[in-house]
Amino acid sequence: MPPLEEYRRKRDFARTPEPSGEAAVEAPAGTRDAGVLPPHRFVVQRHRATRLHYDLRLEVGGVLVSWAVPRGPSLDPTARRMAIRVEDHPLEYVDFEGVIPARQYGAGDVIVWDWGTWVPEAQTPDPAAALAAGELKLVLQGEKLRGRFTLVRTTPRPDPVPGGPDPPGATDPPPPAGGPELWLLIHKRDGHAIEGWDAEDHPRSVRSGRTNDEVRTAVPAIWVSRAPAATARIDLSEAVEAPLPTFVAPMQATLVHDAFDDDDWVFEVKWDGYRVEAVVADGQVRTFTRAGRDAGEYFPGLLDPPTWIDAREAVVDGEVVALDDRGRPDFSLLQERVTSARAGRPVGLVYQVFDLLHLDGRSLLEVPLEDRQRLLQLVLREHPRVRFAGQVPGQGRAFLAAAAEQGLEGVVAKHRRSRYEPGRRTRTWLKVKIRPEQELVVGGWTPTRGTATGETAADLGALAVGVHEEGVLRYAGKVGSGFDARSRRALLDILAPLAVADCPFEPEPARDARGRWGGDLSGVTWVRPELVIRAELGGWSRDGIVRQAAYKGRDPGRDPASVVRERPVDGRVARQAVDAQRAEDAPTAGDAPTAGGAHPGADSHPAAGSHQVAGAHPAADPGAAPPSGWAVTSEELSALAQLPSEGTWVVAGQAVRLTNLDKVLLPARDDRPETTKRHLVEYFARMAPAMLRHLDGRPLNLHRFPNGVGRPGFWQKDIPGTAPGWLTTWREPAGPDREPNRHLVADRPAALAWLANQAAFEVHAWTSTCEQPTLPTFALIDIDPGPRTTWEQTLTLARLYRTALEHLGVRGYPKTTGSRGLQVWIRVEQGRYDFAATSLWVERLSRAVAATVPDLVSWEWATRDRQGRARLDYTQNAPIKTLVAPYAVRPSPGAPVSMPIAWDELDDPQLRSDRWTVHDAPSRVARVGDLFAGAQDDVQVLPPL
Repeated sequence: MPPLEEYRRKRDFARTPEPSGEAAVEAPAGTRDAGVLPPHRFVVQRHRATRLHYDLRLEVGGVLVSWAVPRGPSLDPTARRMAIRVEDHPLEYVDFEGVIPARQYGAGDVIVWDWGTWVPEAQTPDPAAALAAGELKLVLQGEKLRGRFTLVRTTPRPDPVPGGPDPPGATDPPPPAGGPELWLLIHKRDGHAIEGWDAEDHPRSVRSGRTNDEVRTAVPAIWVSRAPAATARIDLSEAVEAPLPTFVAPMQATLVHDAFDDDDWVFEVKWDGYRVEAVVADGQVRTFTRAGRDAGEYFPGLLDPPTWIDAREAVVDGEVVALDDRGRPDFSLLQERVTSARAGRPVGLVYQVFDLLHLDGRSLLEVPLEDRQRLLQLVLREHPRVRFAGQVPGQGRAFLAAAAEQGLEGVVAKHRRSRYEPGRRTRTWLKVKIRPEQELVVGGWTPTRGTATGETAADLGALAVGVHEEGVLRYAGKVGSGFDARSRRALLDILAPLAVADCPFEPEPARDARGRWGGDLSGVTWVRPELVIRAELGGWSRDGIVRQAAYKGRDPGRDPASVVRERPVDGRVARQAVDAQRAEDAPTAGDAPTAGGAHPGADSHPAAGSHQVAGAHPAADPGAAPPSGWAVTSEELSALAQLPSEGTWVVAGQAVRLTNLDKVLLPARDDRPETTKRHLVEYFARMAPAMLRHLDGRPLNLHRFPNGVGRPGFWQKDIPGTAPGWLTTWREPAGPDREPNRHLVADRPAALAWLANQAAFEVHAWTSTCEQPTLPTFALIDIDPGPRTTWEQTLTLARLYRTALEHLGVRGYPKTTGSRGLQVWIRVEQGRYDFAATSLWVERLSRAVAATVPDLVSWEWATRDRQGRARLDYTQNAPIKTLVAPYAVRPSPGAPVSMPIAWDELDDPQLRSDRWTVHDAPSRVARVGDLFAGAQDDVQVLPPL
């Protein structure tokens, strides 16, 4: 049968809007290089006909070979979707979206649910032959569907397939007359597999952003119908219907040391102005500062009326700047023009817009950045006061050099697929400052001492400033230059009504012997800490005092409570911490291992070093799939939730007897709820794929609290003979002064459930393995704070280790202890070192770190002799000694856990050692993966010190 004859026979093209297939459709340009198999197009259409179904269409041999998939494709590798082969469709059908009229074949509404390209796997060079043989292995690269799929025919092949090729050699007998050709569509286990993923959870078109209902009722496409074809494919599948927000807290960028080149990132000018959000509605514009205050007070009428945007309602993010004669932003000039604007005089201000957060009834926060910005450019109209802030893809180093040559403040790097995260300082937006700058909170001022022209003793000489740290305003020194006569008078006018008697800084700066403010603070007037300024800095002293600070101007839109010291992180580290966006990269080449309970090796669990330090492990993959036997299903978790206080739970094929499930073991704390034994069982079950990676093959020491943490607990090493026979145990060799213990080895989710039932939630794994118990697998760094050690001092020590390891080229994996401390684990080759060697190496490194901050560290063995200071405990590198295992629960109210972190999280002001609990740790790990995987797989040789 000629190609498409069956397709055309079923349709009346005078009545249906479907394409006839008579127009020539070319393959994508640049895909047919000699010797390279080109990618083919695919489309999945959500089709509401007699019954809802999804149509999968693959470009093969000049047509779209098609299947109807009743339940829709899935990324869940356990979901085996039936697919019914139907007639081939023309290539023009790849972007068909509309309504097929009643009484026409396939009557109903159709959306382009997904589209992209596909390639056959390497072992399947001829797709037509593979289809004829009944099995096609392919890789999809779509907006929603990604990764490795297999199509397998389950019924004999009809002869011939209507409208399809009939290659020679097909010998299968045809099915019964009129019988359909049935196939299975299966997603393979790879980096894109997601358990429980359902097509119905993602109902919008990738072509227009519309649902089937909106197509049926002819709602205009969200991507703007006038968009040219080259830009119409804006991915707005994640846009959701939502009312217009009053205000969206602005997303913030993380400060990094340097720029970089990366095609997954775009680079913009760091505008030296005021961050302003514009909310358009009912033909009017309201503007807000980044703290949510009315920006119209500073820029009255700047953006009214909203003729600069083609929208009924919108939320736009940008920066108001003043441009000098050379077109460069000038913050001092901006301050002058703001004063003029408030006085009613015309000023030359420009709104540089760079993001679109809401448009005509739909929130765009979950839409990738590159698509938000494409849409923003489409709806912007030419206007003298509004400009799209241009960007350069990939070439960050050259862009930074050009910005420096122009005397600009810096550049901002943004991941192309980043979502907009309101109010958060994220690692998907990074900033590099050419001129070091810092926001500071004014807590007082001192008068001048000189006799310069126009000055009196009451003139402002310097500002006493601070930054917030651990909830209090810390004194950070003085800003004494950068003022002119006008700015001095303006500042005094603002500060006069803010005067107070008491110092706002905690702790207070030092006084003289008479209790007076002397030295640099002589004659100080304290003020309420409500004014935020910007200053250029020459740096910071070790004790947190600004150096060579010069005043730039006021920042009236900044909330003083949000001002903290900005500490730059390594740009490479910050980029590697991009989690969900990086998961959308090219498909992986192989399946995840399927042997349940097998000890994970480097091949089955790539290291998480990509989230760690400069020069990190290149094979890192924190989202690597664990063995299938370690995963607990949603059905099993549901069964646990429905289990009475006592009963038998079957998890991963193993029955576990559970008791007293509703007994409270860890009480509530602050806003953290109480934790029952049922909570612990569920937590260990959810965390099994990550936890077992670090426990399997290692003897365990257990800290049990059968009566809750309010009563004394006890350590258990020896597993009694009454324990279930299915548990895996290991008996240690007898020592000269001790009887051998029989240790538990956790190798399956059921073992973790048993531990939780025993209230053994604080788990310590040996740092050696059952196979070689006398040889270490880690070099361990343990930062043990003393009673007087502040959290900031603990972080200082951790950052010093970070710098030292980067210098040495060693990849360390940090984690919180869940209590007060921090640890760093370094994976070493087992058999190369004994415990004495790892202990000596860590001791030498730790003494070098301590030498830079000697007042923070004590080397005394006894706690009472340390004077409250921290100990860098290298002695943990010893046989049988253990540290708390990753993800184990600490015996404290609120149920904090020991959580692996990325190195750059040391600079997150929200970080605390007990930040994560059993109630939020699973969602974090689902988002970022196992950041500690490299501590098992990233084997290294310790360099000489």
